[in-house]
Amino acid sequence: MSPNRRIRPSPRTLFFAMLLYAVSFVKFFDRDPLSAQVGQQGPIELALLVTVAVTLIVAFHRHFGKLVVAPSAKAFLVFGAIAMVSSVFSFYPLLSLAKGLSFILVCTIAIVASSAYKPDRVIKYLYYSIVMILGIELAVGIVGGRPLLDIDDYSGRARLSLFGLHPTLLGELSAVTLLLGFLLSKRPPLCYQVFLFAVAIASGSRAGATLLVVILLAMLLAFVWRNLRSVALGCCLGSLFACMFVGIRVNDRPFVDIASIDRPLYGDTLARDLPTFNGRTDVWKAATPALAHSVFLGYGLGGARDVLVNNTSWDWEAGDSHNALIDLILAGGFPAVLIFLLGWAGAVRRAFRSRGSLRIAALAIYAYIVGFGIVAPNLTNLQALSTFLIIMVDAMICANVVLSPARGPLAGVAATSEDSLENPIGT
Repeated sequence: MSPNRRIRPSPRTLFFAMLLYAVSFVKFFDRDPLSAQVGQQGPIELALLVTVAVTLIVAFHRHFGKLVVAPSAKAFLVFGAIAMVSSVFSFYPLLSLAKGLSFILVCTIAIVASSAYKPDRVIKYLYYSIVMILGIELAVGIVGGRPLLDIDDYSGRARLSLFGLHPTLLGELSAVTLLLGFLLSKRPPLCYQVFLFAVAIASGSRAGATLLVVILLAMLLAFVWRNLRSVALGCCLGSLFACMFVGIRVNDRPFVDIASIDRPLYGDTLARDLPTFNGRTDVWKAATPALAHSVFLGYGLGGARDVLVNNTSWDWEAGDSHNALIDLILAGGFPAVLIFLLGWAGAVRRAFRSRGSLRIAALAIYAYIVGFGIVAPNLTNLQALSTFLIIMVDAMICANVVLSPARGPLAGVAATSEDSLENPIGT
């Protein structure tokens, strides 16, 4: 073997790191979101992320000498730094500072992992770690006789909840994990994908479940015909299906039997909830004064909770804006969000220019993150999982793109040989 050839760290180290990262999603303790106490959950999450970061950095340092950072990751790190500075305006600066540090740690984990290992392997181990943890929790709950359904105080819906996660977060976690499965070179067993789909549906997230069905339908057509027209057609058909479903739920008198099938999970308040996005427009209006304050700096991650709660007419105990873009602005201010969005836009552009199933799966994940971000702050919750995935998918695309001199330095074609992936970022 050539002395200059780089030997990658042990895959067991990566699996251990991704397993710990997946465990950090678990809610071991409940905490009042407006409390001036960090509680026990925060230190546990931070300790897990620090352990993951140190493990990967040590493994990387022993085998490599230089990090290669994807452009999107650089933008996200800048956003995280500005959000940490903005913590001085938080209702609880220490908490927002810790959240900002966690965000930067997640970005660092994604950078080091994608540099030390092939990005598709990182995604593979994260996928199976999440599936394993979800399966164990569900099995323990069933065997132990613990209640798995969480009754929604507002609508009375019975929704699946695991690890103490809010059902909406559980639906998001299972949906993005399902979509990750399409990125793997060796497709995961069908039973795993079906399991994740069932968890996403049972979580009772109306927006998340509808969006997932639309995206899966678009992907099905795109995988068959492999062109953007098929994606557009799939989105149109899926949207038509979603509109028909909403119409049935809003005015279900002629379709009472059909509409009653999903009522235990999705309730019968859709007609009342739809105009206000289940009350979200109220909290978006309440965020207006805080947005005016965030021209240059924000409040830090989670730092505007008291402002939102005090200005809403609803009892929003969670205190977040229920919108990814608004949440980012409140965290770091408008300049920081512009940097974040520019970094993500570059990643989307590279995904559009990739080829084959990689492009379809990457755009599907991005589409879900964008769509679900309308009703949830999904770029920062769940230990910034969506941000982690954007970095990892971007690194995977860069690693699979070979520059073509005949078409200029910006053109790329998919590389099918793993031997061409010696540099994990593809530079």
